Amino acid sequence: MITCNVMEYSVGEVIGGVWFVDLKVGGEEEYTGIYVLSDGREALLIDVGPSSTGEKVLGALKDIGIPFDSVRYLLLTHVHLDHGGACGGLIRFFPKATVIVHRRGAFHLVNPDAVLWKSSIKVLGSVAEIYGKPEPVPEERIVSIEDTFYLSLGNLDFEILPTPGHASHHVSIYCRNYRVLFPGDSAGVYVPSLDAMLPNTPPPFKLDKALRSIDAMIALNPEVIAYTHFGVSREGLYNLSRCRRQLTAWYELIKEMKVRGIGKEEEEEMLGAIAQSDEDLKRFIAKSERLKGLQRGLRTSLRGLIQLVEDAQ
Repeated sequence: MITCNVMEYSVGEVIGGVWFVDLKVGGEEEYTGIYVLSDGREALLIDVGPSSTGEKVLGALKDIGIPFDSVRYLLLTHVHLDHGGACGGLIRFFPKATVIVHRRGAFHLVNPDAVLWKSSIKVLGSVAEIYGKPEPVPEERIVSIEDTFYLSLGNLDFEILPTPGHASHHVSIYCRNYRVLFPGDSAGVYVPSLDAMLPNTPPPFKLDKALRSIDAMIALNPEVIAYTHFGVSREGLYNLSRCRRQLTAWYELIKEMKVRGIGKEEEEEMLGAIAQSDEDLKRFIAKSERLKGLQRGLRTSLRGLIQLVEDAQ
């Protein structure tokens, strides 16, 4: 069942034929969005948002003028609830659509109760309830991929490449025509109103894989990055390099703090210490009062890096 507690969302055109839908999950601004692309006849979605916002996705498609039977693909960067949770509820409305997801994520779409929902409750707590419980996706509606995959929609050409680190089954999507990269959660969090980058490193985060993934995305030479969290940056290579530097810097700082005896219980002290050398984090801490969802995510990301350091000791 598609449900939506508050029918609040916004739609903006990024470039001709590419739209960004701000889902305003839980009423939060600058938090979570999805992308709709059309060649004029058929359309695809990149990520679909959480189960609780499925009705907003349908409303946005109506606003854009996309008939449901023209939706050809649902491309998922990964199956975490805020990216793929609405898939099972939405797929019934799109009779011609195929879900494309990494092989390791396909099982969780077909059987969300087995692991995905339980692990989400454990890691996210009450936030999982805000996202909503995902419905199963019929197995016959899924195409699972593992290596780099090429896809066309009319005159639009896409490269889907594995980008593990945030999740083992993570992929990123590159539209060659527009040189737009859709990195999901593999290139950090971007806060447009603050021009701030933040890590997106929940447990169990893998730094070595994440850095290799960023290098692979840099090699694509994108002009534009279209973030799920959040919005669009037209400084593609700069922001990817920025994310890479930030990840390595945070990891080294947390290692140093652990040596000095600062433990995971002192999250605020850790963030304050990191902010002394990270201007993006400093801006975020100073001006993010209204961005509650990102504040929660920041602490989850910090815990992922702390766990990474502890596991390496």
